[in-house]
Amino acid sequence: MKIFTQITNLAQQFPNIAVALGTFDGVHIGHQEVIGKAVAFAKKSAGTSVVFTFSNHPLSAIAPEYCPLQLMSLESRANVLEKIGVDVLLTIPFTKEFLQLSPDEFITLLLNELAPKLVVVGPNYSFGNKSAGTPEMLKQAGLRHGFEVEVEPVVTLNGVVVSSTYIRQLITEGKVNEAEKFLGRLVSLSGTVVPGEQRGRKIGFPTANIELQTNLAVPQDGVYAVRVRIGAAVHYGVANIGVNPTFSGRKRRMEVHIMNFSGNLYQETLEVEFLAYLRLEQSFDSVESLKNQIARDVKAAQQYFTI
Repeated sequence: MKIFTQITNLAQQFPNIAVALGTFDGVHIGHQEVIGKAVAFAKKSAGTSVVFTFSNHPLSAIAPEYCPLQLMSLESRANVLEKIGVDVLLTIPFTKEFLQLSPDEFITLLLNELAPKLVVVGPNYSFGNKSAGTPEMLKQAGLRHGFEVEVEPVVTLNGVVVSSTYIRQLITEGKVNEAEKFLGRLVSLSGTVVPGEQRGRKIGFPTANIELQTNLAVPQDGVYAVRVRIGAAVHYGVANIGVNPTFSGRKRRMEVHIMNFSGNLYQETLEVEFLAYLRLEQSFDSVESLKNQIARDVKAAQQYFTI
């Protein structure tokens, strides 16, 4: 998958473009329906599937105080899109200047830079200044300029509308298995391993300490069964999210004990996938009590491992 971070004339480089438009925070199963239509069209027409989105949430430019936590990092989003089969990711900063484009100016930009054969959007997609552009306006433009427009219906699961807002709520409440159903994949967090106090090593359960990005939706504090990806290698373990109250910690972070692993992970990037919630984070009156509980956590987590 090719990635472009500024608007460029893709029409000169790629044939028969089918473009999916949207914010696509989380690339959940509703987003996948939209993107999948562009991918399928491109394959059928020997064309190119393009996802046109933003590197930051629009609210970060419009009203930063209301900007929601993101469901995934930019790198993770790119990885998921590539797995879906997207050929080109066009991800640009959403700026106040871009916000000033009228709906007609945005459509002109699409025509000049992408010359799409197909445009796919969700039912609530809006564009242009004051979000005045609607899917119906895209359809009318398509009739005038010779491109197809498909508006995918709302996707529901068990009677609930699939939305980034709802998934965000599930994740922050620690309901990782429920969120997985709406995402179409495991909830995950990626981060770089940083030095810790090495207390885990001293009690027989060494941990990789990962600083949490402040703009990402993180599962509620507690202990989870996890799958850990280190490059191409896959491991299993338990993760604790919280402040480590037994040792009067203050900074929220994630500590991951990786089973049957030895080695130096400092500065390595780990992807931690959440298999199941095990228990709340708690404070223990002794190191021995903590050690015994971690042993029970590891045993409880093993039922979720597929080694």
